[in-house]
Amino acid sequence: MDLFVDGLPPSFSSKDLTDLFAGFGTVLRADVAKNKDGASLQFGFVAMGTSREAYRAITSLHGSLVKDHLLLVMLAENQWSTCRSKYSPRDKPSSFA
Repeated sequence: MDLFVDGLPPSFSSKDLTDLFAGFGTVLRADVAKNKDGASLQFGFVAMGTSREAYRAITSLHGSLVKDHLLLVMLAENQWSTCRSKYSPRDKPSSFA
């Protein structure tokens, strides 16, 4: 089950995102969105192994602070269109279509 994570610290890597969610179950994939210059857009996507693991991660991490950044964690459905509106076209993440 795919999750959308917003509010990541600028220094957060995909490995950091994997490590953050690993305590809730199997992380199949974790990607921090980056612009074409490689700078973090401070959001990302995480694919958890089961819906139970995903909901446990949402319940525990949504609204939590990581390095003084407030995380928003939710199901990824329809979130790409929401986060796209926050960034100019030149900031479109190179790792997401």
